[in-house]
Amino acid sequence: MLDVSPASRDTRCELRRHPRVAWTALLALGALLACGRREPVPVTAPTPAAAPTPASRPPSPTPSEPAPAARVAAASPPVEAARTGPSAACLARSADAARTTLAVQRWVDRNGIVHYSDRAAPPDARELRTVTLAVPPQVTVQASGHDVNLPGQLQQRAVADALAVARVLHDTLGVAMPQGMVLHIVFVRSPVAYAQLIGVPELAASAGAYNTGTRTIHVRMQDDDEASFAVLRHEIVHAIVHEAIGNLPVAINEGLAEYFGRYRVVGMGGQIDLGRERAALLANAPGDDGGEALVDLLAPEEADFYRVGATGPAGREQRYRRAFALVAMLMGSGSGRATLAGLLAAQAARPCDAVASERWFAQHHRGGLATLAREWVAFMRNPPDGVRTY
Repeated sequence: MLDVSPASRDTRCELRRHPRVAWTALLALGALLACGRREPVPVTAPTPAAAPTPASRPPSPTPSEPAPAARVAAASPPVEAARTGPSAACLARSADAARTTLAVQRWVDRNGIVHYSDRAAPPDARELRTVTLAVPPQVTVQASGHDVNLPGQLQQRAVADALAVARVLHDTLGVAMPQGMVLHIVFVRSPVAYAQLIGVPELAASAGAYNTGTRTIHVRMQDDDEASFAVLRHEIVHAIVHEAIGNLPVAINEGLAEYFGRYRVVGMGGQIDLGRERAALLANAPGDDGGEALVDLLAPEEADFYRVGATGPAGREQRYRRAFALVAMLMGSGSGRATLAGLLAAQAARPCDAVASERWFAQHHRGGLATLAREWVAFMRNPPDGVRTY
């Protein structure tokens, strides 16, 4: 979710000006650590005007919300995004006013039964004391159909998916689920109406969009409900990441959404079927040691990441597959999860400025960027065949 406005954009990295510079030379010269991106610094975001609110869109939470920003999904994943303003996480989070603990009274009645209640204990209560309990995350779904009926069990499935993904993000990467999160969801059938609602008409062929200004998810209805829920799950990941972390670098942001968007709830847990991605990963694996390809994935501005190449969407879709592979590879080992968790923690500490991810990996991944590139390429050339359970 990089801010691509000229006034706030860092000086473009020399690496992008000279993409054919040898990878080994870049490592030797330390070019990745000296390129134009700066370390994140705290900023005070200005208070923008209230975003325009079409009649079919839920109203903006407050007049101080930033201008709309759309995070957009391609019709058959990958999912793409565009931003027109600063992340709402720079200004406010819906979790700020949410209660995270609850004080209740504990006592034992005359029959020896222990009670917990937020009401006053009876006069004959014994062992009376006040205890503080953690309040589990709450998710509220406010959904509407612009020109189509809503899928069946939308409320239950959206809440279950949000809580399940949030649990895995917390347990594996230390991401705190925002308390009191509200998912505003609008389903749309018409491509014309969809393009008007997301405010990015040139992306009318996409399937889903998360608006960071109004915190609204738009989903273009697919041919079957399962496909629609897959798009929704991807956008829910974006919503959670936006609320909990802020402006992640685009490749990491989309990689997380691609990875956790494939999470399916199973019983009390869930799983991601990596075997289904084997053919796509093999087809999009870099042909060399992966050095330049990894930098090309991590370094571009957001607009460059989503741009469709002259030969069609293959280049953009390739970036999605490779971003998914990077996150999936990191999630497959304890050291990889630790590196990714550290990046997310650094971003959450300063949510308005995207961390320079190539610099982060160069400094914190065991073996640096060269090792990360080799591991990433090896993962794509020999993808795992099976499910990953959480």
